[in-house]
Amino acid sequence: MKTVSGTILALQVLGCLMSFAVVTLGAGGDAKEGVLEELRRETAPALKQTGRSAQIFHLDPSRAALVIIDMQNFSCAPSGEAPMSGIASTVARTNNLADHCRSLGVPVIWVRQNITCGPEGDTGGLYGAFHNKDHVKAICNKGKGTEIFRDMHVDPVRDHIVFKNRYSAFLSNPPELRQKLDSLHRTQLIITGVAANVCVESTARDAMQLDYEVTVVADATASPDTALLRNALKNITLFFGDVRSTDEVVEELKRNGGGDGR
Repeated sequence: MKTVSGTILALQVLGCLMSFAVVTLGAGGDAKEGVLEELRRETAPALKQTGRSAQIFHLDPSRAALVIIDMQNFSCAPSGEAPMSGIASTVARTNNLADHCRSLGVPVIWVRQNITCGPEGDTGGLYGAFHNKDHVKAICNKGKGTEIFRDMHVDPVRDHIVFKNRYSAFLSNPPELRQKLDSLHRTQLIITGVAANVCVESTARDAMQLDYEVTVVADATASPDTALLRNALKNITLFFGDVRSTDEVVEELKRNGGGDGR
């Protein structure tokens, strides 16, 4: 009898562990869709109180640009570290969005983190105070760590690549992203990439302050854990921009007249 009870208990524990693993590993795909649904429920009362609609901006292919943040080797396949939770689905959804944007005439801009390092210091400011030396080394001098992750769908002819040396692409010196957007005459940003609570949120905040219309794609971004992802998306929803899914973004771009071009 004890053996049977012990077996049942072991199976129950195993079932719990398997469920936990599924939830943890899935912080992409369906789990991210759940995060977006929960986010909308949580923010609905605050939006109603301020008289705001859940969606402020309407995407226009002639004004929009897809801005992909830090989908690089150091973030997607870090040496000696476990990959970020949800990174596989972030890669897949970002690729899907990039492919659609090209076909709809929306420019695709890859933002790469890079710090120039030398004997007298580096251009990263206080970055090194918050990260270990190996991490800083991985993003120095346009080395392997700064290269765009091999699984990303990059079109070397049509796409644009800019660099940044701050969390926010708008505070980088020189401000390559802003210069690129100005040259393309783009005022709407569709933002994907990592990490949602650091470089994505920092870029989205500054973009809004500079009068760009921001849409962050919830299922095409990731954070080290779901709580950080949820909090970043909630903050963006309340104060800095729209938060939508990949499918919603693609459908609206198509509906609003996307066509061939750059």
